[in-house]
Amino acid sequence: MYHKLSIIIILSVMVIVSCSRDNSGMEESFRIDEINGRFKIEGALLLENEVAKHYKGVNALQTFGLGDADLMSQWNVEIVREFIGNLREQPISGEPIQASDGVWYHPLEEIVANNRKGNRITILCPFGWVNEEGQRTLLTGLNPSSQSFYEDYKSKMRALADHFKDQSDVWLEIWNEPYHWNNEKGYSHDLWINDMKDMVNNLRSVDGFQNIIVVPGNEQGQSEDAILDKGKELLKEQYNILFDLHAYEKWLLNSTENEITDRIQNINNQGFALIIGEIGTQNVGEIMPVQHFLDAVQSTETTTLAWLWNLNADDNNALLTNEGKPNDNGINDGWGHKFLEFLIN
Repeated sequence: MYHKLSIIIILSVMVIVSCSRDNSGMEESFRIDEINGRFKIEGALLLENEVAKHYKGVNALQTFGLGDADLMSQWNVEIVREFIGNLREQPISGEPIQASDGVWYHPLEEIVANNRKGNRITILCPFGWVNEEGQRTLLTGLNPSSQSFYEDYKSKMRALADHFKDQSDVWLEIWNEPYHWNNEKGYSHDLWINDMKDMVNNLRSVDGFQNIIVVPGNEQGQSEDAILDKGKELLKEQYNILFDLHAYEKWLLNSTENEITDRIQNINNQGFALIIGEIGTQNVGEIMPVQHFLDAVQSTETTTLAWLWNLNADDNNALLTNEGKPNDNGINDGWGHKFLEFLIN
């Protein structure tokens, strides 16, 4: 994740709940008889107005400043996953603020409204926490419940849920890329299910919050192993859960289109709704091939979002040049044009 994290840090500088228990000790179920709203999950299906759908989109950095909604429409972007780098101070509504890290942040309500101009779904996802001294902790690779700010984090997430409840086109992702990339540093699938239950139940404890909740896999979000092993335990007491996997080395390298298709179909066949929340051409090493993966998610009709909607020809993962054209900088294997073609087909 180092290349991607360095881009996040540079951009930041430039722009200068829990579920109750009954007396028997059994967890309370949050399931409901009827789900309201335009979007919902049924088994492995993502439904819009009761019709199975899949979407194509991008990750964006609009907390630092609103993007060009018309340009997104020209690229046929249907869904946007929004980077929240400073969850503690991130304004939900009102005016932009300059936070303790010196960065200006635009309110989430304004970002959602900008996405709605193109009838786009918004996923709000925390990537970082900034303490009162202005020091940022990036969430990727961390064990959520082990963090000193965990309870404050859940409190702010409840505030997001309360504000955006009854807005079915706003989905909340509970954490970006948790746990060590190779299942070290105290990781276990039991830790994953306990953390996921706690963070999902935290949102569902907000009265009236029925929106889709996006839940990441393990191994910094690249592995489905925890979902396959423990996911049904989460679904047993919950609803409107969409699982998120990120496609980097553990998907793109030493794989074929058929192998990727088989992995996705295995997840779906076990009853899990899936989104590829990130795919990019570079992560911690060299440029990686992406076309076989894009062909696989096209054939399986899997909702997929690129990293990253950014106008920066020097960033190999940026989809656009500084002038807003597809970014094919001679190094990134034609990433801008490849994903544009994926979006419009």
